[in-house]
Amino acid sequence: MAQGNWLFQRLPEWVVDTLTPDQKEAIHRVIEDPAWKRPPVNIRFTLPVVHRQFYVTIVSGPERRSDERRGRDRHRYPLRTLANIFFFLGVATVFYVVALVALAFMSAIVEF
Repeated sequence: MAQGNWLFQRLPEWVVDTLTPDQKEAIHRVIEDPAWKRPPVNIRFTLPVVHRQFYVTIVSGPERRSDERRGRDRHRYPLRTLANIFFFLGVATVFYVVALVALAFMSAIVEF
C-alpha cells in the first residue's frame, strides 16, 4: 500500500479526510494495477542550452487511449505549434549537419 502514499501526500488534508477506507483502498488498487505498465520506449533526458535546461521525453508503445481521449488530447496538445515547428526544424538541421559531416569525411572532400 506504500506505493500510493505519494498521491495522498499531494492531496489537501481535508480531501484525504473525506475518503472512506474503501475509497482509499480502491485508489491504491488503481495505482498498483499492473495494466498501467511502463511503455516499451521511455526516453527522458535534459538538454542544456545556453544557460537553460530543457527536458525531452519520448514515450512510445501500443495505443491504449480511447477515441474520445485521443480527440480531447488532439485539441489540448496540438502538434502544429510554433514551438514544435522550431523543435522539428532544429532536429532536422542537426541531423543534416551530422550527415553532411559524415559524407565529407567519407568522400574525397576532406582528406586525412
